Amino acid sequence: MKTLKLPTFNEDKYDLDAYLNRFERACQAYAVKPENRSIQLARLLQGHALEVHQRLADSDVTSYENLKEGLLKRFKLSERGYRSRFKESRLENGETPEQFVERIRKYLRKWREMAIFEETYEGLEDLIVRDQYFLTCPKELQTFLKEQRKLDLKQMTKN
Repeated sequence: MKTLKLPTFNEDKYDLDAYLNRFERACQAYAVKPENRSIQLARLLQGHALEVHQRLADSDVTSYENLKEGLLKRFKLSERGYRSRFKESRLENGETPEQFVERIRKYLRKWREMAIFEETYEGLEDLIVRDQYFLTCPKELQTFLKEQRKLDLKQMTKN
């Protein structure tokens, strides 16, 4: 198994989402087999990211998807996190409008993926309305809805 030559992930220096994207592209370019991706990524982790790998169950340690899911949770790259990134993004210094649009498009895609919605116009509409409903609810109801996890719009609005 060839070793990928990528910099070690440093949470103070790199955005995890961008780093994982870079890692996955490198795996694709160098034809790294899916069953070897977790091992390859683990070599590149340090700090809190390495702790995520070390805390995986023995049965999960070879699963790249389990490692990635654990990392995303640890670094709060969840549905809410991507929604926030999408809504709060601004054009950065040195970033072209095209790069900015691609960045927010990526945040929207990740938000949609994590929200698990029906990929239709109506599904997207429900996602946006659900989000706006949640943001306007009293804090107590928001807390209750967060605890219920992954509710669709109909479930959220039941009395």
